[in-house]
Amino acid sequence: MSWTGRLVAVLLWALLATVFGIVGWLFALKPLTIAAGNWQLARDYRPVQAKVVTRTGKDSDGSAVSWLAASYEVDGKTYYAERLSVLDDDAPDEPSNADIVKTLEAARGDGKTITVWVSPRKPEIALVSRDLPLQSLWGRAPMGIGFALIALAGAAGVLGALINFGYYRKLYEAAGMWGFSAAWCGFIFPVMLLVSSEKDVEFFVVCFVGLFALIGIFLLWGAISATIRGGENVMKISSSPGSRLPASALRTTGGKAKKNQPSTKRGGLGGHGDGFDKN
Repeated sequence: MSWTGRLVAVLLWALLATVFGIVGWLFALKPLTIAAGNWQLARDYRPVQAKVVTRTGKDSDGSAVSWLAASYEVDGKTYYAERLSVLDDDAPDEPSNADIVKTLEAARGDGKTITVWVSPRKPEIALVSRDLPLQSLWGRAPMGIGFALIALAGAAGVLGALINFGYYRKLYEAAGMWGFSAAWCGFIFPVMLLVSSEKDVEFFVVCFVGLFALIGIFLLWGAISATIRGGENVMKISSSPGSRLPASALRTTGGKAKKNQPSTKRGGLGGHGDGFDKN
């Protein structure tokens, strides 16, 4: 491959790695790792009874806003639990957070207390729910894994095209499969994420989109298999009867190195989120 061809290959592989790496981290892997880290951190939080209250404040534009919170006491001091869950995004329109908001509204209407989970290290930090919100996370898992695999393939392509590592020939032969998988997964996985973020989405819609996401997973598996099989095909070609050296090439030279001997062609993370205590 000429240096011009290598330069073009480097740019294309780098584009693939950059786009899928950044998007996959921001919209899939980062929320997953933060939620898992917060959930692990909150496992030793202690339950405290709290009363649902309405708090008020001002928005960034100066307008008055109000929201529900849980008022609780620790050692005679009053605190307010305003964080709903372990999610990185504490917006109330998240499916899991929306259920928690409904619980707060019902408790306020009935005048009942609820249980909040308070940090034993910092009593001012508390969660209304410390459960792992799978409803808001399941759609991010395929996207995170799929985009990470495509980004890794892109990074391997950049290094292989620049330094000409031995594996690059196989990866180059499977480039078409990787490109098609990237186009498919780059469309269907974000669609699946949007569908999973809807609270009242129809089950049929989830199954329909999930089927196309499953096809994307098989396409990625096919791209990985095509990359691995590239080396196997080379071994099969070089070991076939038609590729063996002629008998004349096997003659000895009386202990001396034979010059101009014939040669054969070769084919081939987790932060803890805002407002969480850190050890």
